[in-house]
Amino acid sequence: MDYELIKLVDDYIKQKRYRLINSILLYKDNELILERYYNKSNQNKRGNIKSIWKSILSICMGICLDKGYIKNLNQPISNYIDAFNQNKHPYHKMITIYHLLTMTSGIYWNKGIHYNCPMLTGLMQSNDLLEHLSDIHMANFPGIKHEYKEWDVILLSTIISKATGMNTFDFCNEYLYKPLDIKSGRWWTSKCSVTYNIGKNEVEEASSDLSARDLAKLGFLLLNQGKHADRQVVSREYIKKAITPAHENELMQNGSYGLMWWIGDNWYGARGAGGQEITVMPDKNIVYVIQASKSMSKRYSDVFDFLLEHL
Repeated sequence: MDYELIKLVDDYIKQKRYRLINSILLYKDNELILERYYNKSNQNKRGNIKSIWKSILSICMGICLDKGYIKNLNQPISNYIDAFNQNKHPYHKMITIYHLLTMTSGIYWNKGIHYNCPMLTGLMQSNDLLEHLSDIHMANFPGIKHEYKEWDVILLSTIISKATGMNTFDFCNEYLYKPLDIKSGRWWTSKCSVTYNIGKNEVEEASSDLSARDLAKLGFLLLNQGKHADRQVVSREYIKKAITPAHENELMQNGSYGLMWWIGDNWYGARGAGGQEITVMPDKNIVYVIQASKSMSKRYSDVFDFLLEHL
């Protein structure tokens, strides 16, 4: 442990009044050089991963490809989801798995104001989530415009389940979490068998919590090109594709986007609302994790920048 660095980051967080930060981990050259917990958190305390779940599902899709459950990413989603195979809209059969992974399905999305999303609320109140999604207007031709939205990840989760014949959580748990020794409660599954990481209340949502060290394992999995210990959990080829920008010419608030992984200058990682982060810097052999309590508008990217300045 770098105790001088620990004191510096403690002082920085206090100065910035970042009262909601719960955990910070920093590994360099495979060595844990900083591990800090706040607000009564500890190594075993788990926090909600929010949209980091999207990046986890991307890894699961890579495993599906490796195991032959999915032939290729250019397959139409209508091959797996009957609601998009009913000719409700001429674009439906043109949406591919790749479009879901890159958030370019073209399905209309309005996230609402201050994360109060009436469209998502309406979906969760429907009896059949897939029929509901297939009734939403197509705003763009598939593959034309990147728009970060919940629809695409819900459909991706459904395809994993349909292709494997397993609940999406069970597949993730068996082929990703268990090999990495990651512990998680079950994800919420609707009555129509759609698995999602945000249920209809906070109790259901909390079941997808992971610890900071669990998140670091996911970071190392990508840093090591899909390998954990002596096991190739997901192929090198898929990891390379996942962290390659799919929309290099588009300006995005968090950087470029690959296959549900964010990509910046010399880094790639996963992001979740309220300050949840996994950041990997392969050139510096760094894996960084930060977790915070729920506050949808908060970001703490400056904490990592501060640590880099003092390494």
